[in-house]
Amino acid sequence: MDAAATSRPRLAWLCPSLALWLLWREDNPRRALKSILLVLLLGAQVLLGLATLVLFGWARLDWDGRGLPGSLRWNQSSPGRANWTVSQNSVNSDDPANWLAYRGADRTGVYTGPKLRFDWDKNPPKQIWKTTIGGGHASVTVGGGRLFTLEQWDEGEAVTAYNLVDGRGLWFHTYEGAFNDASRMGGVGPRSTPTLDGNRLYTLGAAGQLFCFDAATGKVIWQKDAFEVFETRNIAFGMCGSPLVAGDRLILTLGLGKFTVVALDKKTGDVIWKTDKAEKQAYMSPITATLAGRDQLILGAAREMQGLSLDDGKKLWKFDWRVTYDNNIAQPVVINDDHIFISAGYGKGCALLKITDQNGTLNANQIWFNKELKNKFTSSVLHKGHLYGLDDAGGENAAYLTCIEAMTGQLKWRGDENYGHGQVLLADGHLIIQCENGDLALARAKPDAHELIARIPSLDGRTWNNPALTDGRLFVRHESAMACYNLRKGSDGGGGATPATNLDGLTILLTALLLTNGFGCMLLGMINRE
Repeated sequence: MDAAATSRPRLAWLCPSLALWLLWREDNPRRALKSILLVLLLGAQVLLGLATLVLFGWARLDWDGRGLPGSLRWNQSSPGRANWTVSQNSVNSDDPANWLAYRGADRTGVYTGPKLRFDWDKNPPKQIWKTTIGGGHASVTVGGGRLFTLEQWDEGEAVTAYNLVDGRGLWFHTYEGAFNDASRMGGVGPRSTPTLDGNRLYTLGAAGQLFCFDAATGKVIWQKDAFEVFETRNIAFGMCGSPLVAGDRLILTLGLGKFTVVALDKKTGDVIWKTDKAEKQAYMSPITATLAGRDQLILGAAREMQGLSLDDGKKLWKFDWRVTYDNNIAQPVVINDDHIFISAGYGKGCALLKITDQNGTLNANQIWFNKELKNKFTSSVLHKGHLYGLDDAGGENAAYLTCIEAMTGQLKWRGDENYGHGQVLLADGHLIIQCENGDLALARAKPDAHELIARIPSLDGRTWNNPALTDGRLFVRHESAMACYNLRKGSDGGGGATPATNLDGLTILLTALLLTNGFGCMLLGMINRE
């Protein structure tokens, strides 16, 4: 082949690696220039190989929290009926664990329950179980000895129930749907978290598929195509707002269109009210609060913060709050009876609003604004008058734990540990941080300094899902795995974990090189045999 390739030097460029070898065997005065050109051609072939691997679904590019190319990953086979592992253990229906909705029953991300153990630096938490699941950014809901979440399966979206005892399957319900945003930046699968109310489970799929299930059996009690019924359509990154149970009402935020906020009878699914004056909605989950003496629904719409009447959905107040790409994601934090904290990433910042009642009319006034705590994907937590959250560092592809004084906005500290665009829970004066890379971290919630106690490996890969913490057990998940840890005071440590070594990027690049460069070499060989 050497002689043939040498006699046809231009054809050798079909295989740049071979051409480079041949070039450096001969004394060529233009060898340096040709070498540069061949290296560039080799790079172009690698890019072509990568595009081929992605196009055929063998590999993917995960985008990081700043919206730039992150890590290369091999695509794993999506789970489905064929590999659904059924639990062989009985469900403990009397299990006291209950994390009933997104970020807990009151959606604050604050743990209340049995005392926890915080000596992670000496005894990392013990993993009770780990299981393989499907894609998506949904969190988990816990109650009645069961864990519920939404996943992407081969068959479409799946609502799944697992046994808390072993993390194995109890029931599932699949329906058609395979959501991925148009930019392919957010990843596949559902985004919202199930809501548990008594024996009923409510779920909202990424494309508006609304279900009410019997939580114990998975039987469908009622269902709706919310987009069709309420004349709305999806927003760029799919439905992220989790259903909210408020008394007898089930409240939903439904993207862009006519009736973007609705309240249904939670038992029957019948419409109680629907409003066409709530504007385009965004990616936060609705919450309820009593502000200025009025019970109300608090929403983070695409371009404004809103307070709506729980009785009829009419707007009580609004505050202009515009974020790049309409990406209003972080949950508002209720500070007291008339103040709420709001925050956003993308360079926006944070503010404290005061809601006042003036002769029956509610108004929202800004008390302070700064850029000290820019929550992007995460939401802050409140502890003893101080807010703790991950500040989006913008172009650094970093997010740093930050503490500010709630009523003044004064920066107390910003740590130097990069946790990425993860999530934060508050527990007994401590912060449990789900890092973007899958690690778990523990820090103290105190206003005088950033104090990281420990950071341990947990999940491998991009993790934007919120963790759940109930009855001393921590539940974490991302696009392919879910795990449970024992954090109870007096529990045994896990003995440490080995950091995951991700070789996907290297093996994908080598495969891309072999795919295109190897094809060129094969083609060259065929030509030379003629």
